[in-house]
Amino acid sequence: MWLVEDETEVVGKLGAEPLDHDFTPEALSEVLSRHNMPIKALLCDQNLIAGIGNMYADEALFMAGIYPLRKAKDLSGEEAMRLHQAIRQVLIAAIGHGGASVDTYQHPDGELGNAQFFFQVAHRGGDPCYNCNTTIERISLRGRGTYFCPRCQGT
Repeated sequence: MWLVEDETEVVGKLGAEPLDHDFTPEALSEVLSRHNMPIKALLCDQNLIAGIGNMYADEALFMAGIYPLRKAKDLSGEEAMRLHQAIRQVLIAAIGHGGASVDTYQHPDGELGNAQFFFQVAHRGGDPCYNCNTTIERISLRGRGTYFCPRCQGT
């Protein structure tokens, strides 16, 4: 926590807030079009889009049917629209479930979140996909675990 006179000192470098009304499919497409990095890495870059954590990026990509290593700039307009919708749905659901308590996260009152019980792919490496029964795979991307279904999300 920081106490500052000007909040931009702390949050000024953060990207768009995905639940803000200014975060439109078009705004997302514009960000995607400028970057050649894997889409999963882009989603986790807080300077580009704020607030999408590693697990939620996995979940949004699964919901949108997008392979995490696809180059961001190669996504079509339709894929960007699906991803936009998926990001918002995943984050709203996570908030509704009190966040995910996979490692050490807990609420200030000590309660644990339970969003992890609703994950489709995150932290489910080796388990069958709920949609197609294909084994969920785990790869490392920029030092972070990345979970996906090779059938539902392609390769």
